[in-house]
Amino acid sequence: MSLKETTKAVILDRVVKGEMTAAEGAARLKMSKRHVFRMKAKIRESDMSALAHGNRCRKPSNALPEKTRALVRDKGMGEYQGASLSHMEELFEKNDGLFISSKSIGRILKEAGATNPHGRKSPKKFKRRKRRERFGSLIQVDASPFDWLENGEMLSLHGAIDDATGTVLSLRFEKNECSAGYLHILEETLRRYGVPASLYSDRHSIFFSPKGEKLSEEDIVEGRKAPLTQYGKILDTLGIEHIPARTPQAKGRIERLWGTLQSRLTVEMRICGIKTLEEANFFLRQYTEQHNAQFAEAAADAVSDFLPCPAPESLRLILGYRDERKASSGSEISWKGAKYQLVDEKGKVVLLRRGETVTVVRPADGTLFALREGEKKETPYGLIPSLGGERQKKKGKTSGESEKKRDEAASRIPPMDHPWRQNWWEKKSGASIIEEELDPMVEGDGDCFGSIRGVRVS
Repeated sequence: MSLKETTKAVILDRVVKGEMTAAEGAARLKMSKRHVFRMKAKIRESDMSALAHGNRCRKPSNALPEKTRALVRDKGMGEYQGASLSHMEELFEKNDGLFISSKSIGRILKEAGATNPHGRKSPKKFKRRKRRERFGSLIQVDASPFDWLENGEMLSLHGAIDDATGTVLSLRFEKNECSAGYLHILEETLRRYGVPASLYSDRHSIFFSPKGEKLSEEDIVEGRKAPLTQYGKILDTLGIEHIPARTPQAKGRIERLWGTLQSRLTVEMRICGIKTLEEANFFLRQYTEQHNAQFAEAAADAVSDFLPCPAPESLRLILGYRDERKASSGSEISWKGAKYQLVDEKGKVVLLRRGETVTVVRPADGTLFALREGEKKETPYGLIPSLGGERQKKKGKTSGESEKKRDEAASRIPPMDHPWRQNWWEKKSGASIIEEELDPMVEGDGDCFGSIRGVRVS
């Protein structure tokens, strides 16, 4: 079973025990209450493998063909440009015999980057949101750049706070707002509390890709709305719902936390004589407990929404940097300018199909692992340098050295007695130069060319 299916099993187990209602379980699993009962019946009839969906890796039957999408893009951005979406729907039906809704036309054109001049934008309205009822139902993450050490150097404090109780889950200082800081607070939250239900963040490029790339078939099958970043892939693997905040007011709980910490934490660190980044991160551990004891509140519902944390070895792979590669015909993959082969637990080289997708995983400690696509259970394989890649690397180095020697030889200046320096008339007449020195011009003898000394004509 995958991690998502394990998450489903844990939630359904809580529904059966009465710790969570069927409606809450359906909301957590993003499905109907009736389907929750249907899944419970399947588990009773068989084992947990019944949770796997039958339509996995299948393209939806109602998906628009690529030919239709291309026609809508070409006409909507060309011949029909400037028309409203409703008008385009009529034009496609009248001129092209294509029956497509205005909503689908607008969605296709928006993905292509076209703007709708007839769209209406409603004014912004802010409504105060109530706290979540359960601990772990929603956590907010953000970073605050500030002169925390009061030495003129800006540091970014990364943090995570629970929405229901206001509990500070983790804090971490870094020189800049970066993915390493967010990964650290996520790892500390997972190890101390478990897997939360959802995470609320801004739309920084660490969380959401700024590129307007088209979705792949895998993204469409998985129901993703945008390409995932490395951080987004980790949240998706853990089954954490990722909610983007469009305004700072939307995640006001953690924004207000920064105001509290900028006035309190700086004074506390000044009293303790904190001067370096390492000392500040060590001090945050005891300060977090002190802050929570004073400001945290009790949740409205005593049941926690945190799920159990994955095993340490699985968590190590989940939090690692992931990069997909295609296998060559020689069962090799290229990564960071080098070629590697997969080995199993016994040290035996694993044979791969040509074009097979392999995911390279690099945890925080720098060790390299690989995961094969299509396996029911994620089995980490080791990576060793390929012998063919090493030979190619050495060969390229030798070739580069020989080219350098040829360039140096070509740049040398021939000596004065080199055959290339002979005049054409000397080569033609068969003359040979015995001495390189020529007589100076003779003045007054009427010979404007001077005389040549030391030339023997054969």
